[in-house]
Amino acid sequence: MKKRSLCPPPVTKGVLILISIFLLLSPASGSVISYAKVLDDYFYGSSNTVEALLLNSFETPALLFTTETSNLLTGIREDRSRHIEKISPYLLLTAGILSGFNPCLLAVMAFLASVNLTQKGRRKEMLKITLGFSTGIFTMHMLAGLSILGTVNFLPELRSYFSEIAVVMTALLGFWHIYDAYWLRKHAKTTFRTPQPLKDFMSRMDEKNLLLLSFLAGGMFSLVKAPCVGAVYLSLLSLLAMKTDIVRGIEYIWIFNLGLLLPVVLLGLLLAFGLSPKTVTEFRERKRVGIRLITGSILISLALMMQFRIL
Repeated sequence: MKKRSLCPPPVTKGVLILISIFLLLSPASGSVISYAKVLDDYFYGSSNTVEALLLNSFETPALLFTTETSNLLTGIREDRSRHIEKISPYLLLTAGILSGFNPCLLAVMAFLASVNLTQKGRRKEMLKITLGFSTGIFTMHMLAGLSILGTVNFLPELRSYFSEIAVVMTALLGFWHIYDAYWLRKHAKTTFRTPQPLKDFMSRMDEKNLLLLSFLAGGMFSLVKAPCVGAVYLSLLSLLAMKTDIVRGIEYIWIFNLGLLLPVVLLGLLLAFGLSPKTVTEFRERKRVGIRLITGSILISLALMMQFRIL
């Protein structure tokens, strides 16, 4: 009976090649390759052997799990994480309130209140108008913000183009507000005129479907009066597109739009509980030149800060 040898069988070149291919495709190939290179001279001494030639070939990068491949798999997430920055919710809320406190919204709310009084509307009707109008503005602003942020996040190469467009538009709207202040002082008329079809639509609102009609009026107001109300919102969307992801962006625009509605809701409540539309109109007439100048200066400053990457 022959004794079984306890020595391991010799490693053939075929087995060595199979092991080498496995290591080449494994995640640990980088460390194995560098270690094999160190041990090359120790075990073989000569660079002319087949084993040495095989080990030297390992100096080429691994095929599947290289650093470059990992960057391709995770680079988008890492790149996006660099853009995510926290913005104070109080700052967003304040910016929304300042945007909502503008002559355009004051004029429309006073107009709706006067229409309600003309039709002998009661407190309940004015509350419905306030609720519907505010919800319409909020919905339209959210849809616009989600559309822009969703598009920019889906197509990241559009970020720089959208940022440049937002800077130009914000600056132009700022100059427009300042020009409107000059025009108001000289001619007592604004260049941000409410289209007559929207006025006709709001003037025909009655008790029937009042909530739905005021909701539609708020949505249309957001569209046709975007240059008057949406300038700060545009600059905010540009900043969010560059500095946040879609999830946090939704949270931020929600906070901003909530602040935008607070002056509208407050004014609607005051009108419902006895404030005269004439008082609101007179206040708007006295303050709208100053509000235009302040708004225009803020918009131009925002455009400059975005252009020079201060924000």
